[in-house]
Amino acid sequence: MRPLSLLAPMLLALLSGCGEPVPPPAPSSDTDPGITMEIGASQTLDAAIEQLSMTYFSQVPEAATYAGAPETLAVGANTRLNDRSSAGIAARISAIDARLNALKAVPSEGLDRQQQRIRTNLILLMDAALEPARVVDYGSPLDTYGVWYLPYVINQNSGPTVDIPNIMEAQQSVRTAAEADDYLARLEQIPAALDGALEKLRHDVELGASPPDFIISKAQAVVDAFADAPADQNVLYSSFVAKLAKADLAEANQYAARALDLVENGVRPAYRRISAYLTEIQPLAPHDAGIWRLPNGEALYRATIRHMTDTDVPAEQIHQIGLDEVARISAEMDVLLRAQGYDQGTVGERMIAMGKEPRYVFPNTAEGKAALLDSIRAQMANAQALLPEYFGILPKHPVELRTVPEFAQDSAPGGYYDPPTSDGSRPGIYWVNLRDTAMLPKFSAPTLTYHEAIPGHHMQVAIAIDQPAPFLAKSFFSNPTGEGWALYAEALAAEMGLYADDPVGDIGRLRDELHRAVRLVVDTGMHAKRWSREQAIEYMIATEGNEESDAESEVERYAVWPGQALGYKIGMLKIQELRRDAEAALGEDFDIRQFHDQLLAISSSALPVIEQEMRDWIADQDSSG
Repeated sequence: MRPLSLLAPMLLALLSGCGEPVPPPAPSSDTDPGITMEIGASQTLDAAIEQLSMTYFSQVPEAATYAGAPETLAVGANTRLNDRSSAGIAARISAIDARLNALKAVPSEGLDRQQQRIRTNLILLMDAALEPARVVDYGSPLDTYGVWYLPYVINQNSGPTVDIPNIMEAQQSVRTAAEADDYLARLEQIPAALDGALEKLRHDVELGASPPDFIISKAQAVVDAFADAPADQNVLYSSFVAKLAKADLAEANQYAARALDLVENGVRPAYRRISAYLTEIQPLAPHDAGIWRLPNGEALYRATIRHMTDTDVPAEQIHQIGLDEVARISAEMDVLLRAQGYDQGTVGERMIAMGKEPRYVFPNTAEGKAALLDSIRAQMANAQALLPEYFGILPKHPVELRTVPEFAQDSAPGGYYDPPTSDGSRPGIYWVNLRDTAMLPKFSAPTLTYHEAIPGHHMQVAIAIDQPAPFLAKSFFSNPTGEGWALYAEALAAEMGLYADDPVGDIGRLRDELHRAVRLVVDTGMHAKRWSREQAIEYMIATEGNEESDAESEVERYAVWPGQALGYKIGMLKIQELRRDAEAALGEDFDIRQFHDQLLAISSSALPVIEQEMRDWIADQDSSG
């Protein structure tokens, strides 16, 4: 990315908002006008992206920490927090939208193919992320991980009460005195950030956008658990102390004492204020799960579908795709289950029976949890050994297995992934929840590993961040592309032979794919077809064989993240379609490694951009062959 001193003067005036544009110097007589135009267009694009990036990370500093943004784009970001107040959110939308409009004003003429793709991609993704805020005045755009829209700024899965502690524990480094100061500066701002989110929640409830009663209950449980823990056991303090010890800082005791005071007298009271308001609104809260009941809710769901799938496919069509996929996958599972002697009852009932067998569950003891982690490490090693057969380019960044902190276990899924930093200061992290080993039976744990680590999320993200593209273009991921690749990777693991000696694990793989198909049905069922929470839970249990508590957690996740769960299957189906088309067009010349390398090189892009680029690649390969 070029420095601002090289900006085209016209754009510099536009972006700065002041001064008269200065005419650019005329090209010398021996310069090709076409080359001059191309250089000017490139510089103009670089400038617009740099300004968008700086504004984005200024407005969403938590995203800068999560993604490991360079200081040049995110000055002081590690000392600040997102402003989730009504005024703060309005300012965020206005500032980012203005920079996005400046990017849209950059003509595509004179840009090379990669630059055109980057421009188109950022416009598509940013437009979609802002779309819910253009439809309604409630909720929080660009919130969780700096990407997702939340209809309820405080909920049980995300938002400031969950995301701030997670980011500070997992992503905020404390290796030097300066970084310790940054940590304390951010810690000091938590009460104001929480109070801002509380003000926004009050504002939204007054507009008629109250969370449902069951979400209020779950969110309050998370808030109370965090507030009730003694300050010296709070993760914001304990993780800071551990980082100080590892850094061996001379003034560690003084830093720790300051942190303890901030948690005791600032953070915990702010959480209690939120809890008090949740208690106040609980009796009057509705029970309906879907956002259809919110003001302009149907239009909001269309906007979240676009935001979370990169498509404008109607909810009714997505619902039918889900039903069709449920039928197909259930038929495949039936065959495998019968081969293992499970031939009585529905697929869901047979999965319930399998899940209750002690032989498939690690004991929920220290020894059992250690054995579970050892099995996951072996799965990662086995997958790593086979990567060269399916990928020409391998990630340079390592992935580490870690366990979810105790404070987050109750609201966290069985496992999830956090990306590495491009500078290598932080590895990719595969988090495993050890709250209860029954969450990860032996027939499900392998698929989770292949989804979250390799060849799934880590394979994609660790390669994407090393591509020659602006940082924002590499870190602002598409939901259906990212989750679609990880789900595709689950099926690829079977193709790689990772289930060759594990037929029960292959059943687990199909059950997880079935789960993603069920999500299409349930998400659209709640938000478009007005299913109740109970109807959605009943469907999940009957179709998949979930434990009731797992089904509840999933359904409540969809209630607060409308549309997000659609991205997995929508993205996977598109990637599989592109691969089938490549195989059909190229025949014996098809090389799976080349296909994967080409896809992963652009895998941070929106789904329409992926499709166009891959179809162009197929055509180029076909013509050259």
